[in-house]
Amino acid sequence: MDLCVGCQASLGAALEPVLVDHGWLRRCCVPFAYAAPLDHLVHCLKYRGQLATGRVLGTLLADRITALGLHRDVDVIVPVPLYPARHAERGFNQSAEIARHLGRRLQLPIDERLTARRRATPPQVGLHLDERRRNLADAFLAGAATGRRVAIVDDVTTTGTTLQELARELRRAGTGAVDAWCVARADRRGIQPPARREPSPSTGRMR
Repeated sequence: MDLCVGCQASLGAALEPVLVDHGWLRRCCVPFAYAAPLDHLVHCLKYRGQLATGRVLGTLLADRITALGLHRDVDVIVPVPLYPARHAERGFNQSAEIARHLGRRLQLPIDERLTARRRATPPQVGLHLDERRRNLADAFLAGAATGRRVAIVDDVTTTGTTLQELARELRRAGTGAVDAWCVARADRRGIQPPARREPSPSTGRMR
């Protein structure tokens, strides 16, 4: 795994249960919390271009998927796509790097051409829940996938907005079912908009 003893020992503390999401997803499996050492590993892959970390993350995710048997009724893995300009700037797609090793371990094919981003979107970090939904509305395209059971792969999810939007397009394109497999889930606290301050009836000032 290329992990030190301390990191391997801390993985157990970061384990989270499998989550079942409604909406456009049949199942959502996010086995780890976005905490040490997973947050460091994701950062090394996504922002430092340490592609070998993709193998570690893909292997960790594959082990959990295998243990739960979630790959048995999936036909193809689809990494969350990047907008072409973002892909060219970064030089790689971190979700595709994880998916590549995941697919190899699970013996499942990967189809990076099945989905695409139709427009560039600002990063979701720092946006509230409603802003995240508006940011990704109609951001994805999906090709014909009639009857195929798809598993979307991403590195980190917070609210599931990206997964739901991509799953919607895949279902509209005719997929039989859509699952989502992500390495880690970030803390949802702090993404709700602040409470609206009402003016005081007597002074008209905000309170």
